[in-house]
Amino acid sequence: MQNLRIIFLKTTTFILALLLAAMGGIMTACSTGSYGHLDFKLAVNDIFESGQVMDNYNYYYIGPEAEPVAIMAIDKKYQLTPSLWKEIKLTPQQLKAWMSRIDNHYRLRNRYDGAYILDQNGNQVGLWYSQLDWTTIQRGEGNQLTIYTPDTTKNLDNFGRGVISGSGSN
Repeated sequence: MQNLRIIFLKTTTFILALLLAAMGGIMTACSTGSYGHLDFKLAVNDIFESGQVMDNYNYYYIGPEAEPVAIMAIDKKYQLTPSLWKEIKLTPQQLKAWMSRIDNHYRLRNRYDGAYILDQNGNQVGLWYSQLDWTTIQRGEGNQLTIYTPDTTKNLDNFGRGVISGSGSN
C-alpha cells in the first residue's frame, strides 16, 4: 500500500513538472519574438500633411483609395512581404487630395497621427500616417519587412454596421 502511494506521488509530480516545463517553453517561445514599433512624432504629420512625396520611399495604403485608413511610406532599401497593403505610385497631387479628404486639422476624434516605423533593432524603415495607432512590424532576413495591416474595424459599432458617430467618416 505504501509503495503504491509513492508510485502515485512520483507519477503525479512527474506529470506536473512536465506540464510546467511545457507551459514555460510555450511562454518563452511566444515572448522571444522581436518586433519593431511605431514612434509617433509631429514631424511625420508635417511630412504627410505638406503633400511632400519622397522619391526614396514606396507608398502603400489600406482602406478606400479616396480616403485611406492608413498610409505607409517604406524606404526603398526594404522589400515589403506580400500583404493586404496596396502599393500606389503616389503623386503630390494624390497626397494633397487625400489630406483634403482626411482634413486632420478639424478632427477632434480619430485624428491621423504620424510615426516613424522602426524595426526591432530601432532602425527607421519607413513612415506611418493613420488614425490607427498600432501594427506588427518585423524585419526578416536581408531587407525583408513584414508589416501587418491593423484592425480597420476600429470605428464600427458592436454589430459591425456603419461607423460610430463622431469618427470623422461619412
